[in-house]
Amino acid sequence: GHTLVAGPTGMGKSVLLAILVQQFRRYRGSRLFAFDMGRSMRATILGLGGEHYDLGADGGIAFQPLARIDRESYRAWAGEWVEGRLLHEGVTVGPDEKAVIWSALGSLAGAPVEQRTLTGLSVLLQSNALRQALAPYVLGGAHGKLLDADTDRLGFGDVQGFEMEELMHSPAAVQAVLRYLFARFDERFDGAPTLLILDEAWLFLDEPSFAARIRQWLKTLRKKNVSVIFATQSLADIKDSSIAPAIIESCPSRIFLPNPQATEPQIRTIYEGFGLNSRQIEIVATAQPKRDYYYQSRLGNRLFDLDLGPAALAFAGASTPQDQRDMDRVLTQAGAPGFAGAWLRHRGLDWA
Repeated sequence: GHTLVAGPTGMGKSVLLAILVQQFRRYRGSRLFAFDMGRSMRATILGLGGEHYDLGADGGIAFQPLARIDRESYRAWAGEWVEGRLLHEGVTVGPDEKAVIWSALGSLAGAPVEQRTLTGLSVLLQSNALRQALAPYVLGGAHGKLLDADTDRLGFGDVQGFEMEELMHSPAAVQAVLRYLFARFDERFDGAPTLLILDEAWLFLDEPSFAARIRQWLKTLRKKNVSVIFATQSLADIKDSSIAPAIIESCPSRIFLPNPQATEPQIRTIYEGFGLNSRQIEIVATAQPKRDYYYQSRLGNRLFDLDLGPAALAFAGASTPQDQRDMDRVLTQAGAPGFAGAWLRHRGLDWA
């Protein structure tokens, strides 16, 4: 089922998420899509033979959201996606604007696939105001390199990680990318066990067109055998988010990280909102950082630790800047297919 992971920074969230990734791949035919922060899951993703994309790096990856608008069902999604971008730029999208967008998408659908770009759409929009609002998303705009490609560079691997930290400085870009990637993932949700991890990025999903149906979205994913993990280091963000109530309600399983401040009045109130009683809040407050985790579910509650060995930690615990440089070097020398073995040797774990 869907799960919420919450607790302050430095308490073991990254290691926990990486271990959940490692363990989930034990399911036959499983797929995994993880939105990462600070490349903390990079070693794990690469160790599983997956693809790890840095969404903030120039030229690393680029998307073509309008590539398949020749299909009417996809065109309907594209219309909503474009409307979402315009709304974020402060444009009022009424019936007239929707008609202009739909007409432009219809014209663009007949063009060769490499021309079905946001630049191509902008040229066809019969409204100067809409063209100006779309400008940040076309080449030359702040997000154009990422979203205005003439070919989509997203792979088709069963394990994919997306580094979000740099992109998180722009809520507009995060919303645009997440909504597009969710649409791409949805095409692959066919009943195979799938894990979707949203580390911090889910807090940017509170755009009106998505927030209104997030409960239904989560229900649909569950029916397709997709489990979502929402993770955050800021309990205040959960409290203040417009979509948080729907997410909390949809996550019967919650994992709380140790938090020495949990008994302070303001923070205690937040934990009480999750249904924790005084004894449980005390457990969270006194739990050992980077070792203990408090699990809450309808079936019961329990404090647990991961008791990780050196091989698991070699991947799950590798997130420092030096670790990233070492990964770059190992990747260059061994290539992606040989990364796991080469990384273990680099960490002095040839026996693993």
